[in-house]
Amino acid sequence: MSEVGYCTLDDLRRALRKADLPGDVPQDPQIAVDAITAETEPLQRSLKRHFYEPTGIDEASEVTIPTEPKTRDDEESIQTGGVSLSGEPTTPKTWQGPYTRIELGRNYAKQINKLLVQGDDGSYTDWVTSDEYSGGQWPDAIGEDYFLRVNNGGVSHLYIDSQNFLNEDGEPIVDSFANVVYVDFDYGHEGIPQAVRRAVALRAGAELVEEAVIEIPSNATVYNIETKAEKMREKADELLAEYGGKYADD
Repeated sequence: MSEVGYCTLDDLRRALRKADLPGDVPQDPQIAVDAITAETEPLQRSLKRHFYEPTGIDEASEVTIPTEPKTRDDEESIQTGGVSLSGEPTTPKTWQGPYTRIELGRNYAKQINKLLVQGDDGSYTDWVTSDEYSGGQWPDAIGEDYFLRVNNGGVSHLYIDSQNFLNEDGEPIVDSFANVVYVDFDYGHEGIPQAVRRAVALRAGAELVEEAVIEIPSNATVYNIETKAEKMREKADELLAEYGGKYADD
């Protein structure tokens, strides 16, 4: 049964060979596959990113390389300017003129599939399908009711015209700005960078060799392997630094 991961068994073999370490790749490929897939999901959570290769990777066989974006559905709140000391109702905090901003839960958002926004009667309207609202991608959709913008680092922001939450007197039409928006969107970075492949392979390799040391009687040998495994994890964090930080261990 094939599994989803961000590197191949050959990537893992190369990582172990470079560190001059043993592993279970030749003996039991499924153990190696399990190690790779176990490291892939935490990476997605840590970096808030999904990587994919539209045409796959030629040398991948046992591990399934993602070939398309993923979809996410989140409940979101609108930031406000805080509680007014004068007793006036709070209003959305804005960026770029009248637009309020939501940072999406994953980087490299590609498109908004659904945008459910609460109205004055408490019901939700999908702005994507409604004829009353319009939006799209930055910069073409600037001036419309909403637009999606992804910065150079991949961070994704959804901008919503705050005037849609206010009446003619500038007062909020909703009782609370908590959980007033539901966003369904596609996200993903096309192409799995070599640094990401190496990082997953290093992490998976460290896991494999640490599991193998229980069969080694020499304490000195065990210490040496554990030290090398820790250096592999450190190298993985170093490779991933430009993509948002350290690997998640939770």
